[in-house]
Amino acid sequence: MGNKRQTPADPLIDIALASKDLPVTQDLPVLVETPAPPRRSVSPVIAAAIGLVVGAAGVGVPWLLTTHDTGVASGLPLQAPATLGGVDKADVQPVKVKDDLAHRQFAERNAASDRENTNRVAAAYGAPALVQTYTAVDFAHSFQITAVRTHAPGLAIPYEQKDNGLAGPTNELRQVGDVSCVLHNDLAPFEEPTPDKTSVLLCQRTDPGLTVQLKPLGDDTREHSDPAVCAAMIDEAWAKLH
Repeated sequence: MGNKRQTPADPLIDIALASKDLPVTQDLPVLVETPAPPRRSVSPVIAAAIGLVVGAAGVGVPWLLTTHDTGVASGLPLQAPATLGGVDKADVQPVKVKDDLAHRQFAERNAASDRENTNRVAAAYGAPALVQTYTAVDFAHSFQITAVRTHAPGLAIPYEQKDNGLAGPTNELRQVGDVSCVLHNDLAPFEEPTPDKTSVLLCQRTDPGLTVQLKPLGDDTREHSDPAVCAAMIDEAWAKLH
């Protein structure tokens, strides 16, 4: 499952796809990549972690999907929970693994990226925002939350014809309590969807004064394959941020 290709569920789900062949229906904030820092000799675990973060950036970060509509923007600031689902923030965990220069620099880069992305979402929505990456001990279990104090439209998936030779949908919108999740089913022709073939692309919960999204950044982890796990973490963040 780790080699599974994640097919985007909708042009609006990932701003990074706006530059490709998929149509974009609204004006969205565009990310501009900053130059990479000079190469330094780092430990294997840091090198692996950097590869994970770069790979995640290649498929985009979980930006809120469109300009805000009729929601009421609140001026209350947002502060990231210290842990989410038992996982530490990515600007804390590297130093917990090893408090040396390479790990401190990696943590600082994570913090700088989250701050810049927070500023961009806040500017796009005109409301307090938060982008925070979380990562586990081995750096392979990572996810990112994006929150803003206003309402966001619901998630959407593209239409699929039923005579496409597949026994189930490639893209699926599933409701888990108050959380909506966009899933991708990696199916061969006439193959039924099963949990081991399902990936979570993005989950969201929203009301008139708050929206929280969660996007898994690693394969073969519970939040990557189980929408109920993603929904539980969004509900946990919701309770701490609302």
